[in-house]
Amino acid sequence: MTSSRNGSPTADVTTGKEVAPKAAPSLVSLDSALFQDVQVSLDAKLGQVTMTIAELLALKSGSIVKLERQLNDLVEIRLNQSVIARGEIVAVDDNFGVRIVEIAPR
Repeated sequence: MTSSRNGSPTADVTTGKEVAPKAAPSLVSLDSALFQDVQVSLDAKLGQVTMTIAELLALKSGSIVKLERQLNDLVEIRLNQSVIARGEIVAVDDNFGVRIVEIAPR
């Protein structure tokens, strides 16, 4: 039996009769509980800067490194190196957090 690449009906080489293409396998529904213990890396990229080695070696406690971002710019939220959302930096007690304001399209 043969089938075309585009899925259209073809002829069985032994009988010459038309044969319908095989149906695609159905998707399996997975229980999300199976993945709850899988660890992923979630990063919020605040900004970056390019500097010379001399500038890097001159850094000390209290030094300020100016990033290539503005105060109201959104930060990228990355899941395993892929941007999945954007958010804004917020203060939560004595820590910083990110309020998600945009989810990336799939």
